[in-house]
Amino acid sequence: MANFLLVHDTWQGKWVWPAVSAELNMRGHEVHTMDLPGSGADTTPLGEVTLPMYADAILRAIRAIGKRVTLVGHGMGGIAVTAAAEKAADSLARIIYMCAFVPGNGDALSSLSDLAPPRRMSPVEADGDSVAASTRPSSRVDTFMHDAPHAVATWAAPQFQAQAIAPIVTPVELTEERYGKVPKSYIVCTRDRAIDPVLQRVMAARSGCARIKELDSSHSPFLSRPTETAEMLHRLVTEV
Repeated sequence: MANFLLVHDTWQGKWVWPAVSAELNMRGHEVHTMDLPGSGADTTPLGEVTLPMYADAILRAIRAIGKRVTLVGHGMGGIAVTAAAEKAADSLARIIYMCAFVPGNGDALSSLSDLAPPRRMSPVEADGDSVAASTRPSSRVDTFMHDAPHAVATWAAPQFQAQAIAPIVTPVELTEERYGKVPKSYIVCTRDRAIDPVLQRVMAARSGCARIKELDSSHSPFLSRPTETAEMLHRLVTEV
């Protein structure tokens, strides 16, 4: 069975994963989660957070596991796991992108976001110090988890935090010899209001994802459909 390392999106932390982790454990997998620097319970000042810092944190987590890892990146976590994969390709069994940004060489999350259709109102607002951005509390449920049970969404929405901007605007440097050799799959969330599903399909296809699956979910399938999410992850690592 697989050794999963689940990497969260912007605004969030490893607190998003318990339901999916439990489901994967029941299917026989080993599951690890982490808070990226400046996220969740990690107290790194947001002004100091960088994309290389994300990659190094993931690399340390992989080394601590001590086995070949299946990296799962959600949303912005797709950028983070891609940057880490360039450094840790030999330690990876595969990458699974979950409604995630997937950069090519030289892409940044901000440049990929520009490819999506414009929104009538962005859920994001810059913080006063210009090193971080936050989500509008009134937009969180509708944008990220509109299909989650009310109690779950009510629990999750207040936990969103400010996000460091530097990792969002930093281009990713990739090579075919390292990142390019890692097997990749993608889960498109067809009801996603945060990352347009059409953009998800484009990124999945151009990045060479060998398997592309679709899940009838918002941007937070771990909150709205944890059993189905875990089952899809399970199948992606066990079915040929």
